Amino acid sequence: MNWWKRNIDIILILLVGFTLRFTISFTHSYSNDELSAVSRLRYTNFSDLLEFGVQNDDMHPAGVQVFMKGWSMIAGKSELAMRFPFVLFGTAAIFVLFLIGKEWFNRKVGLLAAGLLAVLYFPIMNSEFARPYSPGLLISLLVGLYFYKVLFSEERKWRNSILLGVLFAAGMYTHYFTFLFVGFIGFTGLFFLNKNNFKYYVVAGGLGILLFLPHYSITVYHLSVGGLQWLAPPEADWLFQFLYHAFNDSWIVVVCLAVGVGIGYFLKSDRLPFSKRNLALPIMWFFGIYIVGHVLSYVSTPILKFPVMLFAFPFFLLLVAVVLSKIPRTNILLIAIMTVCVGSTLVEKNLYSNVHYALFKEPGIKMANWNKEFGAENIYTVYNLNNSNYINFYVDEWGGDSIDFDWTNIEFDDDHKLRNELLTREEEYCVIGYSSRLTLVNIFETVKEFYPVVVDYQCYNNGSVFLMKRGEKEQVPGAQKLVAKFNELEASEHWQYDDGLVIAQTKGDYGYHLDSLHQYGPSYLFNKSDLTGTDHYYLKVEVIALLKEGDQLTVALTGEREGETIMHRGENMWIGHDLEVMILSSKENKGYFAFKIPPYILPTDDLKISLWNRGGTPIRINSFHVSMIENIWN
Repeated sequence: MNWWKRNIDIILILLVGFTLRFTISFTHSYSNDELSAVSRLRYTNFSDLLEFGVQNDDMHPAGVQVFMKGWSMIAGKSELAMRFPFVLFGTAAIFVLFLIGKEWFNRKVGLLAAGLLAVLYFPIMNSEFARPYSPGLLISLLVGLYFYKVLFSEERKWRNSILLGVLFAAGMYTHYFTFLFVGFIGFTGLFFLNKNNFKYYVVAGGLGILLFLPHYSITVYHLSVGGLQWLAPPEADWLFQFLYHAFNDSWIVVVCLAVGVGIGYFLKSDRLPFSKRNLALPIMWFFGIYIVGHVLSYVSTPILKFPVMLFAFPFFLLLVAVVLSKIPRTNILLIAIMTVCVGSTLVEKNLYSNVHYALFKEPGIKMANWNKEFGAENIYTVYNLNNSNYINFYVDEWGGDSIDFDWTNIEFDDDHKLRNELLTREEEYCVIGYSSRLTLVNIFETVKEFYPVVVDYQCYNNGSVFLMKRGEKEQVPGAQKLVAKFNELEASEHWQYDDGLVIAQTKGDYGYHLDSLHQYGPSYLFNKSDLTGTDHYYLKVEVIALLKEGDQLTVALTGEREGETIMHRGENMWIGHDLEVMILSSKENKGYFAFKIPPYILPTDDLKISLWNRGGTPIRINSFHVSMIENIWN
C-alpha cells in the first residue's frame, strides 16, 4: 500500500480544514485588528516599522508585523493575498496536532483531534485572520512536538534541541500569550530532566532566550505601558464560557461530544492504557496556562480573552480524542463527529456571512456613494472608529474619493461636545455610524435632535451607518411607544412623588417642583418584566423644565435587588446624565437621555428612573416622559 492510500484519512481532514479556511479568507473583509496591522505597513524602512509600527502603535511582538511587511511587498495587501499564509499556518497546525496525537498516543487519537481542529468554528475563524493567532497556534504545537522529542526521544538530539530553541524564540516573537505559553511549557520540562536530556534542554532554552534578546527593549516598553486595559478580569466560570465558545457555542456539538466521551469513558478496553506522562502533558499545558492567565489577570493586568486560548486549545482536543478513541469503528466515528461539527460551523455559526466582526468595507463604500450622490460638502460625517484609514482603505480600493471625517473616536461622554458642535453646523445631511467601538444610543439620539429624518441606513454586527437629514418631523424606522408620562394622577402606581410638590398645569397636565429641601423626584418605579422586548429596545427619558443659568438637573437609573443596591463589578449600579446644558440651549427647554437596560439586570429587580436637582435651586419640571424605542442603532 503506497503512502497516499495509507494516509488518505489525514489528507482528507487537511483538505477539509484548508478549504474551510481558504474559502472564507476572501469572502470576509478585513477585521478591525487586521486593518490596524495593514495600516502600519506604510512605514518604508525597518527602523520606522519597529518604532512606529510595533513599539509605539501595537501591543504585540514584532514577528508577525515584520512578516506581513515582507509578504505584502511580494503579494500585495488584498484579503486573499495577505491571509493566505495564515490559512496555511492554520492548516499546518492540524497536521502537527495529528503527529502529536499519533506519537504520544496512537493514530486514532491523532485523527480525532485533528478532525475536530479542522472543522470547529473557533480555530477556523482565527486561522483566517492575518494576525498572530494561526502562527501562534502552529508554533505552540511545534514546541509541544519538539519538547517531547528532546526530552523523551533518543533520535537526533542536537538537531531537535536546536529546533526547539528556535521554536521557543519564534513563539516569543509571535504573541505575548504565545510567549507566556511556550515559557510555561518550558517550565514544565524542568520536571522531566535527567542526565541524558539535561544538556539538550538547557541548550534549547538558552538558544531561545539568546535569539529573543534583540527584541528585549521593545518588550520592556510594552510591559511598561501595561496590558489590555479595556479587558475585564475573567469571571469565575470563564473557562466554561471559553469551552462552550470553542465548541461552536452549540449545545448540539457539546451534547454529541459529551455522549461520545461518556461512551468512551465507560467502555472496557483490552488495549494497554496510555502513558500517564503523556496524558499529564496536555492536562498540565491546557489547564495550567489557563490558571496562570486567570491569576495574572487579577494580580497584574487582564490578559485572558478567548482568541489567546487558541494556542492551548488543541491539547484539550487531545484529551477529548483520547477518550473518544476507545469507541470502535474509527472511520465512522470520525465522519460522524466531523459531519456534526461542519454542519454546526456552516449553519449555526453561519461561517460564510459577514456577521463575525465589525465591517469597514461595506459602510465605507456606502458613505462614498452618499458623498457622490448628495455632495460631500453637504454632509457632516460623524463615525466612531479607531482609525479613519480603516474605512478609506476600502474606499480607495473601490475607487471612490477618500472620506473626510469630521468626527471620530467618540468617547462615552462626548454627546455633550457633539451636540454643541451640531448646534453650529449648517450641512443638510449628517452621517452617523460606528465600527467595532462601543457607541451609546444617546449619540444616535443626539444626532436625531438635529437630523430627524433617516434617508438610508444599514446595520452590521458591531457596527452601523446612517444618513440623516434635517426636517421638521422625525422620520425614523422602528417602533416607538410611550411607557410612562407624569401627568395623570390616576395612573400613579408606578410613580413615587410628593403630592405637595405637584403643580397643576393647563390641559390637565401636571408638573413638579424641586428645590433645596426636595432634590429628588418624581421617580418612575418599574421592573424589567414590566417592559416587553427590552433586549431589542432602549429607553429614552425626555424632560421639559424651566431652568436658569447655574441650575443643575440630572436624570438617573438606579436599582435594588432584594432590598439591596444592585452591584456590578464592585460598584453601585448608576446610569445617569446631566441635562441642564441641553435644556438651557433648547428652544423647547427639553433635555433627554437614552440608554439600554444593562444585561445583568434581572426581571425582578426594582428599578427607578429619577430626577435629581443637584444644586438645590428652585426648578420647575413641566414634563417627564419615558419611552421605549426599537434599537435599530446597535
